[in-house]
Amino acid sequence: MRIKALKTFVYLAETGCDFDGHKALGIPRSNMWNHINEIESETGLKLIERQRGKSFLTKEGLAFAPIAHKMYTTYKEGLNNIRHDECPEIEGNLIISTTNALASGMFMKSIKDFHSNYPNLRVNVIADDYLPKSVEAGADILLRPIGNNPDLNKKWHIKYHHGLFASEEYLKKKGVPRTPEDLLNHCIMGYGAHEFSHFEEINWHLKGKSWGLPKLVPSLTINSTTSLVLAAAQGIGICPATTESNAFYDEKLIRVLPQIAGPIINTYFCTKQNATSSTRKNTEVFQNFFEKYLDTIGVKITYE
Repeated sequence: MRIKALKTFVYLAETGCDFDGHKALGIPRSNMWNHINEIESETGLKLIERQRGKSFLTKEGLAFAPIAHKMYTTYKEGLNNIRHDECPEIEGNLIISTTNALASGMFMKSIKDFHSNYPNLRVNVIADDYLPKSVEAGADILLRPIGNNPDLNKKWHIKYHHGLFASEEYLKKKGVPRTPEDLLNHCIMGYGAHEFSHFEEINWHLKGKSWGLPKLVPSLTINSTTSLVLAAAQGIGICPATTESNAFYDEKLIRVLPQIAGPIINTYFCTKQNATSSTRKNTEVFQNFFEKYLDTIGVKITYE
């Protein structure tokens, strides 16, 4: 039984047969079915029931799942022990799920040094503001807002304080808003119809009185935090952003109406509860490296 096929079945068993997980596994969707067909042929068991629009584990699949998990974990643990004896270098794969903003901000400034220090560790960053169940189950590290999940260890979090920001150029040209009502005479930017997991009020500044603001209509919408910050830096208008953004981007923006405080969102650093020893080692290496990087740019983290 090939390890690749076994890994695919274990993944599907953990995610409720979510075949969109081929992205997290780094293989074509068709390969996942090939792997299942291979195991079913070898074991003589019907593991997954195929139905249009939905697939699920059979009774035999449910019974085989813990056995498959133990086989795969034993393989990973044994391989790690051999490699540890013969080669102490950090190597293997590391899947990290994060938001688009964090990927283009913090990650791009830190990943170069991390890769230089650990060239044999293959890092796969999945950047998306929406978190599919397949990615939540398949990632080794999640760095993003997230709800309660018993399969995850929340190591620490960063608090993001939201407000309104603009460039110095824009404020010189259009004037500095002195009251919330002054915003009606300014170009306001927003996200449009943007689905952001565990942050339903991403367009909080457009909600009106609940945030001490008039009803604002955006002149420009972009479904990207990074692009909104860049647009504001180019003097287009006022955007929603976080006070921590200036630590992550080269473009320095000015807080507008600082008395208007938007939502405070926690971004968590999470690892898997049932990770193998090799995965735990790799995640710890990245965690230590990343924590040191955050300290150098003045970002405070709060341990759980």
